[in-house]
Amino acid sequence: MVPRFGTTNIADMGADVDNLQIAATVYAFDVPLHPDRPYDCQKGDGIKGNGTRIIFHFDQTDGAGNSPKQIIKRYKDAAWLANNPDHPLAVCKRAFDEHARLKQMLKTGRCQQHDGPATRVTNTRMAAVLIALGHPLLGWQQNQVVTTWCFPEAAATDAVLYSRDDLYTYLPDSAIAYAKGAILGHERMITLSKQATTARIQHRGKTAYIGKDMKPHEIDTLDKLLHQR
Repeated sequence: MVPRFGTTNIADMGADVDNLQIAATVYAFDVPLHPDRPYDCQKGDGIKGNGTRIIFHFDQTDGAGNSPKQIIKRYKDAAWLANNPDHPLAVCKRAFDEHARLKQMLKTGRCQQHDGPATRVTNTRMAAVLIALGHPLLGWQQNQVVTTWCFPEAAATDAVLYSRDDLYTYLPDSAIAYAKGAILGHERMITLSKQATTARIQHRGKTAYIGKDMKPHEIDTLDKLLHQR
């Protein structure tokens, strides 16, 4: 295995991520989650802080030396992505952007009808990955049951690859493997976030955990304890 971004010093290796798309991408690059604390659900400052978020904790680097912080930095760097369009990380970012665009098309119904020869896929996440790989979307076919995305016939090879159960072992370092891993991992992380039953709360160095089935007076007691000086 060859480090994709080079190794880093120990202080720059670990990372906590609350953006599910970025977390899914880091995980797709084989950076392991922390074995003892892979994630937790955290509220804002104090019980009445802003919202609840899922934070994934990554465990330093993977076997190839990939640092989660370096992956995150490049994922957020528009100039780096533009200068490295064929890099798997850039393909992952485009796949997420295209998936959002396709979902907007589904919502608005704005996409041209295509009835000619095409590679047809009904999986919207697969369609997003195909676009991210450079296959242009020709249009769609729709009925009350399913939306079929239409691509040039040259996209058939990548469509077949995406559908392979052994893609991650057959072509482990291909852009399509990373993009599929990221976009499907994101789906699973969303499911996980919805299943969270407790939230970690911090205020001025104090930490408490709040459960979904806690009673109001128990939550008020925790809130008071957190804000005691």
